Amino acid sequence: MWVLKIKGREKGNIYEERAIKFKVRIYFYSHNYYEEKDKIFFVGSGLVEGSQENKISFFKDLKADKRVNHLEENKDYFICIYQESKKSIRGNALRASYNPRIIFLKPAVIDTDGWEEWEIASTKKEYLIYLIDESEKLKNFEYKILQFKQKKIDNLMIYSSAPNLTDKQKNALMLAIEEGYYGYPRKTTLERLAKASKISLSTFQFHLAKAEAKLMPFFLKKVNS
Repeated sequence: MWVLKIKGREKGNIYEERAIKFKVRIYFYSHNYYEEKDKIFFVGSGLVEGSQENKISFFKDLKADKRVNHLEENKDYFICIYQESKKSIRGNALRASYNPRIIFLKPAVIDTDGWEEWEIASTKKEYLIYLIDESEKLKNFEYKILQFKQKKIDNLMIYSSAPNLTDKQKNALMLAIEEGYYGYPRKTTLERLAKASKISLSTFQFHLAKAEAKLMPFFLKKVNS
């Protein structure tokens, strides 16, 4: 397979501009598209990561965008269908990225600075080159190619395959990651994390331990597979 790892940012992108505005991180999959009259409708889904207040604001603002035809949300998860004109340059670029001949090896990650990173693959190099060529036609698009080579695929990441965490477990884990608890040397303590969460130390430890207990066997299995 030919593998392309690319990082890009586009002014006016409905997801990227809101990731910056509301300080959220998005894990996103492009699924498919369909055409009706003079419009193209693109179907995608994702997980939104950030404070509860910011996530609510993100979904509210996204739903108000006139390009969005349908938005369904459930906690952090969403499915979105939005439209572009068939004749637009952007529509052609999106057709290339939603090409069914392209495989997403893992979700695209849209960070809080608006940069979006993809790792995709195809049996034919020309499909990936076509995607780059069509993206270059966008006026407000900048990108960096991080990797472009032929190799054998050894893994495929699907976000629904990971264990489900409760909201409290997820919040404890994300706060620990964001504050550097798992770094070396550690940048924070459990006491500080509990105080930031406005709960007791024992309660915070309980939620974090439960999250770790669910995730560690999953990741160890992936490492050893």
